[in-house]
Amino acid sequence: MLSEPVQLKHALRPANDSERFFFRQLLNTLIRVDCRGTVRPGLAESWNQDDKGRIWTLSLREDARLPGGMPVDPVQVASLLDGPKGKAAGIDSVANLDQRQVRLYLDQTHDTVPTVLADPALALLGELASADDPVRRFDIPAQDGRPFIRVEVAPTRDLRDAIDRGVGLVITRDPSVVEYVAHRPDYVTYPLPWNLTYVLLQPAGAPPLGPVLERDSLRQSLARDAVRAEARPAEGPFWWDSVGGCLSQSAENRDATSSRIVYPAGDQVARGLVERIVALSGDSRLSAASLSPDDFGAALRRQADRAYVLPVPRQTLSPCREAAGWPPGSAIQPLIGTRATAVVHRGSPALGIDWDGVVRVLDDSESSEQR
Repeated sequence: MLSEPVQLKHALRPANDSERFFFRQLLNTLIRVDCRGTVRPGLAESWNQDDKGRIWTLSLREDARLPGGMPVDPVQVASLLDGPKGKAAGIDSVANLDQRQVRLYLDQTHDTVPTVLADPALALLGELASADDPVRRFDIPAQDGRPFIRVEVAPTRDLRDAIDRGVGLVITRDPSVVEYVAHRPDYVTYPLPWNLTYVLLQPAGAPPLGPVLERDSLRQSLARDAVRAEARPAEGPFWWDSVGGCLSQSAENRDATSSRIVYPAGDQVARGLVERIVALSGDSRLSAASLSPDDFGAALRRQADRAYVLPVPRQTLSPCREAAGWPPGSAIQPLIGTRATAVVHRGSPALGIDWDGVVRVLDDSESSEQR
């Protein structure tokens, strides 16, 4: 059961925990990487390299399917990777060899198969490429040894109602939901990895928000008092400190700067942070504003606001792609880290955790390894 809206058009850039979980079950990448860093087959069942590690040949599974059931072929894979997304992932060029093989030419040597091939942004969409509908209920058929999955979006954000109905899994950052099931014998809870860092991003040239934001005590206060989630002060190292080489450093001149601090609508953690920052700033002109995920991205590109608060993945397989939408020359201040909890009904299918802390229903082979 999911508590947040799910939009099919967000398949390659999920905007919330519900979308991250849903699309992880629905879409396949060429390989998978679990939370231990173990590489597993995805659409590709095997791979090999040349003696220098810059050319990798991947063999696709015979039964590899797109969402909707159409077979995957190397032409589709080559088309996806032989372009801007592939360049951002370190792929110079791609060639399809036959009905099941695709060859990647990389810009650097790799001793092991490049883990960037597990990046969800490199998933094949199939029929979802033209979809633009919200999801209320979606059935993912049993395939590749994985059980049938029914995903529903709760009519309200209160997941306690769903738990009372006996749903198999909910993922939440709300401590009250975790407390609600603490003494229920039919459910077990699993804290997930710390996977989101909330940052304050100010475009180049924006007036600073003041020295209050530079104090360590502020981040501790934000984590403890400002948000209703399991949180802690942001902890480095931060991957965005090393992306300067792939981003433009020339900031555009902005004609006007609003007095808003903007955050994604529906993100209660971001809302709590922004409201507390506005209150602490002492600036009566400053205000909090929420925008839909699509409008938020557009506002970020325009750079016309005083600042933005947004969740950033704690880990990424493609730093340049992840930061591509940030205004050049921005000042980035980490605020807090958060993590979710998986609330699992006993007897549900086996679950695993991927490299980025997202839960995934395991297939038969992976399930047997956990027994």
